[in-house]
Amino acid sequence: MTTSEASSPVADPRVAAAKVHWMARFVTNGVDLGTFQATLARIDRWEQWCEQWSESGREFERMAAAAEAADNRVTAGQAWVRAALCYHFGKFVFMDDPRQQRAASDRTVECFARGMWTLEPPAERVEIPYRPGIGLPALLRRPAGVVHPPVVIMVPGLDSVKEEMQSSADLFLRRGMATLIVDGPGQGESEYALPIEPAYERPVTAMVDWIEAGSDLDAARIGLFGVSLGGYYAVRAAARESRLRAAIGLAGPHTFGDVWDGLTSLTRAAFQTRSRSRSDEEARGRASELTLTGIERVQCPTLIVHGRLDGIIPFSEAERIVEGVAGVTLAAYDHGNHGVTNQAFESRTMMADWLKRELG
Repeated sequence: MTTSEASSPVADPRVAAAKVHWMARFVTNGVDLGTFQATLARIDRWEQWCEQWSESGREFERMAAAAEAADNRVTAGQAWVRAALCYHFGKFVFMDDPRQQRAASDRTVECFARGMWTLEPPAERVEIPYRPGIGLPALLRRPAGVVHPPVVIMVPGLDSVKEEMQSSADLFLRRGMATLIVDGPGQGESEYALPIEPAYERPVTAMVDWIEAGSDLDAARIGLFGVSLGGYYAVRAAARESRLRAAIGLAGPHTFGDVWDGLTSLTRAAFQTRSRSRSDEEARGRASELTLTGIERVQCPTLIVHGRLDGIIPFSEAERIVEGVAGVTLAAYDHGNHGVTNQAFESRTMMADWLKRELG
């Protein structure tokens, strides 16, 4: 496909919105640009989104199977990871068909599990006890050659998952920190068992308890990183969980309900589904429960990172956090989009270096 084709207008506004808001995110988090362009070229209507991204996932599955048959194990494993990312981005805000959405979610987990050993260092699946009979699925990676490392808990947002966040995890790992990426309530695998939790310090407390109960991670040096809605979760937890040593909130809102009218229809639909709301109006009310109002200060050094050109969570939300919550510091990117994925290297290395210093 030519460059002009890749940039041609998309008739369906939902497809166009996904392309505008998330192309940099897809590529930053592991989808090859060629795969992104080829998949988008097959999509004219939003109803095709999940199926066509799933077809790209199946293409990588076929590549993985062929590599396995030829005993090219590393190629196979890397293809399984790429398949997982395609399935994830097929379902991430696709709420039109719950059957398709759940099938793509299951394939995300299954394909990633077959290839996660090829990550350097590899990932291990663990489960965080949370409620009776319900655990929180997580991926743990330990830095090579580091004994008793500090650990960064990584919290996804409304539509991200633990499998998607590995490229950011790589930066922490290269600096000697372990990473624990968790599908919390309303996120990834957990979205089918638990609705979104405004008081996210509850699952974070369970994550910290799990780290303390282990023996090979340094429970005295725990950091927390959250992106998008996870950025709100990170600040909320930093104000309530005293065992955290440092926290980063990337692109998070102060009060999610206050930005409701400016969100894309895709994001509103995803929140409605994952909050178990029966209508847009009920979802708006539940979004307003995700607020830092009443929180006066955080209990550990906390860095707020936000792009001034964020088209999903306005920069003014970061300003509200800094003005209203004592103990936080703002790092602003003048040209940054949502999550600053268009300046991924600059922003993510800065955050990784900051956490390394804070965790010692």
